[in-house]
Amino acid sequence: MAETTITPAQMVAGTQIAVTPGVGTAINTANTMHIAYPQQGKLLIYIDSNHASTSASMAAGDGVSKDLGAQTVAVGDTVTAMFVVDSDRVVDSDGEVVITWATDSAGFCAAWYLP
Repeated sequence: MAETTITPAQMVAGTQIAVTPGVGTAINTANTMHIAYPQQGKLLIYIDSNHASTSASMAAGDGVSKDLGAQTVAVGDTVTAMFVVDSDRVVDSDGEVVITWATDSAGFCAAWYLP
């Protein structure tokens, strides 16, 4: 499986971000998406779904909560989701969050580092 790397933008405290339809990287179900987790702060992931069966599965990582297993986020058709990633659960030994998409997933994915 090929890899798509997403480079998160750094959010600045007190500054708004523009989230418009189509922001981010197009979902390619043949690829996994790799997002580097920040050394400090949190990682915010945004999914803009174009299909009723869009689902992102973040593999269990190497943190203290890895025994909870993979974390899956399902997003309905023409729906968006934003969520903060649990670093203790889904960050791997390379410091990345790895997302695998369900076969029928479509839309866009973006990420930001929170201050």
